[in-house]
Amino acid sequence: MTTDTPPETAETHERHASWMELFFDLVAVAGIAQLTHLLHHGPTLGDFALYGLLYLAFWMVWAVVMLYGNIARDHTRVTLMLAAMLGLGVMAAAVAGLPERHATAFAAVYVIVRIASGRIWGRGKIVVDWPTIELGAGILPWLVSLWVPAPWKYVCWAVGLAIDLWVMFAVSGEKLLAEAQSQFDRRLRRMRRTRAFDESRVPKLEAVHADPAHLGERLGLYVIIVLGEGVIAVINAVGGVPWNARVLTLGFASFVILAGLWALTLLYGGVVARLLGGSVPESVMPRRHIMAMHCFLTGAIATIAGGLGLSIDHAAGHLTTGIGWTLCGGAAAYFIINAVVGLRTRPGWKWSLIWPVPCALVAVGLVIFAPHIGALGVVCALAGLILWPLLWESRADRMLRREHHPG
Repeated sequence: MTTDTPPETAETHERHASWMELFFDLVAVAGIAQLTHLLHHGPTLGDFALYGLLYLAFWMVWAVVMLYGNIARDHTRVTLMLAAMLGLGVMAAAVAGLPERHATAFAAVYVIVRIASGRIWGRGKIVVDWPTIELGAGILPWLVSLWVPAPWKYVCWAVGLAIDLWVMFAVSGEKLLAEAQSQFDRRLRRMRRTRAFDESRVPKLEAVHADPAHLGERLGLYVIIVLGEGVIAVINAVGGVPWNARVLTLGFASFVILAGLWALTLLYGGVVARLLGGSVPESVMPRRHIMAMHCFLTGAIATIAGGLGLSIDHAAGHLTTGIGWTLCGGAAAYFIINAVVGLRTRPGWKWSLIWPVPCALVAVGLVIFAPHIGALGVVCALAGLILWPLLWESRADRMLRREHHPG
């Protein structure tokens, strides 16, 4: 067994996203824009459920292709990346017809891309950092859904994604590799007993790992994409209604929220910023768990961004319960994810109690009172809720810098 680990050289650390990877990310821009439109119908509980399913599916395909580019490095096949980009584009285009139309097309492309992604690594190679690629059990319910009518079609999707999430949290890549090696050795012993056995044709079992620095950059770029869609949603909403003091204040507060989320997630977010930056050791949190946290975190940010656009559309009146859940529920999820990350890493539960947990509780309270205090009150309160931890973390960062550089 061999291990294909990127060498720790200056070249490795200086590696950045290629032009092909940046071009591929354009389809993520379109996909997230399409997904947030699902929240513009109310939203109802069914809208939320469908939005969650489609976001997980879309992110899963993006993550598989992203990891391929990360590991393949200079050997990335452009035609394969373009084909995957086309597939994601079809999935994004199909969202507009859901749930009435295009569900089968969405599922078919998902199945094709996921099956193809499991075969691109070559014979005998195992992606240790993300066993979801190797274990394709989550694809089977999607395959069944091609012949199942709604609403059972969406139940199949939910089951498949639940299996993939379970694999991300429960299956260790190292254990998967050890089991594969054990099976390989048993098969090799049986083959050696035959006369036709040729030792030179025996493939080697090879473990491949992600480049952590490049992975952190790719995850961070995806956060920027999600926030960019939020900026577009706010601009479109402000531009689509008559301007007055209330609308302009809502637009400014929305911008503060998005800018605050950017800084809190990528600059001063403490453990979350280090998590997405690739500086959290594998022993502290496995990369498969980091990928799952990234999925949940960006989903929460995308939900907040969609809620901001809906709030501006209802600037003159009260927010519906669905819009309140979109905006404040997304914020509560964002803070809860930060709290979970804090519990899993240093500095631990004490840090989680400083602002992630209190902010999550306040966001849940805003959900309850959102229909009564109006769009302006909710958005301004949420802006303050984002600025509070941002100010705390920026102050902590300045103090830490002074300790390390007292002069």
